[in-house]
Amino acid sequence: MTLEENIVQMLEEKGMLYERIAHGPVYTNPAMAEALGVEEGETVKSLVLATKEGGMIVMVLPGDRKVDWKRVAAAAGTKKVSFAKPEAVLEAVGCEVGCVPPFGHGLAVYMENELADKAQVYFNPGVHHKSLKISGSDLETICHPTFV
Repeated sequence: MTLEENIVQMLEEKGMLYERIAHGPVYTNPAMAEALGVEEGETVKSLVLATKEGGMIVMVLPGDRKVDWKRVAAAAGTKKVSFAKPEAVLEAVGCEVGCVPPFGHGLAVYMENELADKAQVYFNPGVHHKSLKISGSDLETICHPTFV
C-alpha cells in the first residue's frame, strides 16, 4: 500500500471528510497554494527534522510560516533540531522531501496550534501532484500532535 493509500484509508476508517485534488507537480507551499487557488496559510508544511540525539520528528505548520528552531527543539526535549537529510526522509517516511504528509509515517508530530483552528487545510499525501483537503480539527485528531 502506498503512503497516499494508507492516509486515505486512515481518513475513511475514522469517517473524516476529505477531498482529493489532482494538479501539476508542486514542490513549494507557494506553488501549491497557487495550484489550488487558496491562501498559502491554508497549505500545510510538514518538515522532517533530525534531533541532536539522532531521532526524527515532523514539524507541521502553515505554509506561510517559518520554523522557530528553538521552540521546536524545546518542545521535542532536545537541544537542537535541523533538517533531516533527504535520504533519511525517504527511508523513514516513504516519500521525498517536499511532499511529506503531516501524518501516516509513524514519527512524532509537533504542530503549530493555528492549523487546528482552520476550516480547511491542504497537504500533499506523499506525492507532488495531488493534495488532500481536510478540516483543521480533523488534522489535529489524526496527527495526535504536541503543540508548539
